[in-house]
Amino acid sequence: MTGTGIRLAVLATLLGLVGLALLFKVWRKPGKPVLLASGWALLVVSLVLWFMANHDRGVAQVASLLMVLVAGAITLPGFLGTNGLQSPVRERPAPVLAPVSALGRAQTIASGIWTFLIAGPIAGLIAFYTAGGLLRLTIPETGNPATSVVSAFMLALVLWALLSTLLLMEKRLFRRSTYAIGGALIALAVAFIG
Repeated sequence: MTGTGIRLAVLATLLGLVGLALLFKVWRKPGKPVLLASGWALLVVSLVLWFMANHDRGVAQVASLLMVLVAGAITLPGFLGTNGLQSPVRERPAPVLAPVSALGRAQTIASGIWTFLIAGPIAGLIAFYTAGGLLRLTIPETGNPATSVVSAFMLALVLWALLSTLLLMEKRLFRRSTYAIGGALIALAVAFIG
């Protein structure tokens, strides 16, 4: 990497860390859409700067670096005996819970399964078909298509993570389901048109 590339990489890493910090803050205390949008915007700018610094390898480098830093931030407090996400737990008396009916249990299980399907396979389907559409647009007529394939694959992974997060942040199950199914239908329609 050149000197300019190194400066871009350092700036991209700092922006990525600030973006992650903003997302963590919103995760701890939801209801701040400006911070949420700012965090994702900083992560996108970080990816672009890393791409400018070292092309597709830069995107892989920053993704790996940020994942290692997040993993360290989550793991380190574990060695200290806390989970690092909450203040120390105070002993409280256990609340008296009303017995749950079989129908209530079945609804809870079905809701959990549906949430998993939305965040996993459905969000993945949207992400990979969208990336496939991008690949169709960017693959060269002649020459090596490796860069287009790698870019589409990286987009699919980032988009999958973004969609899963945004869908899980929606509290209302009906809206979450509508967004997921609508997105899947649009992605499938775009993938098979033309």
